[in-house]
Amino acid sequence: MDFKQWQCVDAGSEYCPCYLAEENDCITCTQLQGKSYCDCNWRGVCIYNDFYFLENKRKDTRTAQEFPILDGKVVNDIIILSIQVTKYMARVLKQPGSYVFVRDKNNDYFFDVPISIMDSDEEKSLIKIAIEVRGVKTKKLMGYGDTIMIRGPYWNGIFGLDYLKTTKNDRCLVLARGIAQAPAILAIKQLLKNNNNVDIIVNKRAHEYNFINEYFNLDSIQEVDMGSNDVAILCRRLMEENNYKLIFIGGSDSLQRKIIKNIEELNQVKFVTTNNNAICCGEGICGACAKMNEDGIWIKTCKVQRVD
Repeated sequence: MDFKQWQCVDAGSEYCPCYLAEENDCITCTQLQGKSYCDCNWRGVCIYNDFYFLENKRKDTRTAQEFPILDGKVVNDIIILSIQVTKYMARVLKQPGSYVFVRDKNNDYFFDVPISIMDSDEEKSLIKIAIEVRGVKTKKLMGYGDTIMIRGPYWNGIFGLDYLKTTKNDRCLVLARGIAQAPAILAIKQLLKNNNNVDIIVNKRAHEYNFINEYFNLDSIQEVDMGSNDVAILCRRLMEENNYKLIFIGGSDSLQRKIIKNIEELNQVKFVTTNNNAICCGEGICGACAKMNEDGIWIKTCKVQRVD
């Protein structure tokens, strides 16, 4: 079992060292895992050194802040909000995979719900989010007022961030179904910024709101019923024709498995997927997001990226 293949997205940030360091459960630092030696693969400022000079205490954690809602609308069961935040918050939430916890200001903290950032405008200090109303927490946001509570920033809403950021001048395919179109927007912007040629497939259902067409005026956008097996067949054909170097899949775990299983043997294609695990605290404490990998290692999926 090699823990070095897992990297904490918070490592080296202003939120590191965190609660896990205090509990000898740091994802990166072996000495802050209770071991007597240094054997990490971290190339930034030494986490143990930071912890030592903080007198064996974590740095200040993220706290919820109240921000004004500038614009909002409800389309079917989707709430779309434009929120005025600080310039710093807008800047750090421009990264693909960024998300925040949101709740109504009149509710307690256990109503916090993780929501992906759909777009961020640093110049205007604005972020845009889309919330699918499904359960108790999201229903409480239907009657949103003039402000909303936000806790963040968090960055692990997408797996394969390193692939996404380093793929340049290549051919890429993006699939986005339902509310997973929201995190797909920042991913597509990153791919286009890196001069990639991007083909996009969105789900073809009349009741689903199409975010992608609002943001991108591309001829390469097509609609397919992703609920059927046709989408896997189509992806295989497109892969054979275009030799994609990266495929982004925004959708359920079953959709991801269906696509990957059908085309993974064709080429050395890199897969980037939305993180669909249950995220409750975002700090690696509660264990709601923990998944066991093929080596029997429990992974805190709210904080960890695999590094090949």
